[in-house]
Amino acid sequence: MDYALFQTILENILGVSCEDVTDMSSSLEIFEKKNCFSSHLQPMFTKDALHYLLNASDRDTIYEIIDSIGVCACFFEFNDHRFILGPYVKDEYSDIKAETLLAQYNEPSSKSIPLKLYYTGFPICYTDQLTKIINNCIISFAPEITEYTYRRLSGFIQGETESFESHEYKEKNYSEIYKRYDAEKRFLSMIKNGDTENLLSAFSAMKSGNLLAAFPKETMSYYASGSGIAILRALSRKAAEESGLSVITIDTITQKYIQLGTKTANRDLQTKYLIDMIKELTEAVHDFRLSAGGYSPAIQKALEYIGLNLSEKITSEDIANKTNLSVSYLLRLFKEEIGDTITGYIAKKRCQKAAELLRESSLPIQEISSFVGYPDNNYFVKVFKRFYSVSPSVYRSRKD
Repeated sequence: MDYALFQTILENILGVSCEDVTDMSSSLEIFEKKNCFSSHLQPMFTKDALHYLLNASDRDTIYEIIDSIGVCACFFEFNDHRFILGPYVKDEYSDIKAETLLAQYNEPSSKSIPLKLYYTGFPICYTDQLTKIINNCIISFAPEITEYTYRRLSGFIQGETESFESHEYKEKNYSEIYKRYDAEKRFLSMIKNGDTENLLSAFSAMKSGNLLAAFPKETMSYYASGSGIAILRALSRKAAEESGLSVITIDTITQKYIQLGTKTANRDLQTKYLIDMIKELTEAVHDFRLSAGGYSPAIQKALEYIGLNLSEKITSEDIANKTNLSVSYLLRLFKEEIGDTITGYIAKKRCQKAAELLRESSLPIQEISSFVGYPDNNYFVKVFKRFYSVSPSVYRSRKD
């Protein structure tokens, strides 16, 4: 058996460090020195705790440990070899959570920056993703082996007077709940980050019957019922909102699918509409992050206001009121971030919309001019030529 190849495959697929710790006498000490930020905060990442856990573990189980900081690792035995995967994390770093934790454990505030650098150095990985890939790799190398079970161990290592078995039993009862919440968090993070590539796999993992085999009734009521669809719709909207996407855009997308869903009692069709809504929301977040994700919140609001009122008379005072900035500061900030004046930006966006209508429609130029915010057609032609070097009529004639 090529265990080095097995280890390399796991690392490459998951993007998480994988260590063969079969020789525990030296490897666990190296693991602690390399990965343990503080034995005070992370007693489960010390060589003694890991040695105890590895020796007490079952052969056909994937164990996941999670410390008070939120840093995780998992370990398992494959034939006569033991492996540790990690560290990794499940959430983005939070300054407030970290500082609260340091205060609770009487650690100095000077550790805040080192802790942030430590935490953000690890990849984000989710339990369902991790266990599925580990099991698939094990079965690929040894098809006769049945799928491993999963146990989560959290908190501090108890004294050895408390048996490992009793601690393990308590964790076993909740492991499926942990997995469900991890899957849901992963799914919502796909929407928040506009990750269109991995969205559907995260959604499938979240609603998988295998994932919640211990809770068949809950699965049916939570994911398959009308209330479950409403819950997922609301969660998806909030995840999109956390990305910074305009609530107007979010509402425009979701209301369309709510209307479609109310027209049918077919549960499969309602589920399809839900999935289509989630996909469209995620695509909108993706496009937003590409176009406006690098701007400050105030400028994002300014761009949103301009986009929603493009054909109306827009003044700097109007935008300043919406962004809670003074006009002078708004003008300076807009120029710094966008590289153009507000007037220039509005003119460019109006002409881009006009060019789109000239290409895609047969509307008269006068109507297009009024639609994009230029009642005076002669002025519109002048502005349009500034951006496209030709008149609207010439531009239309060249569209083919």
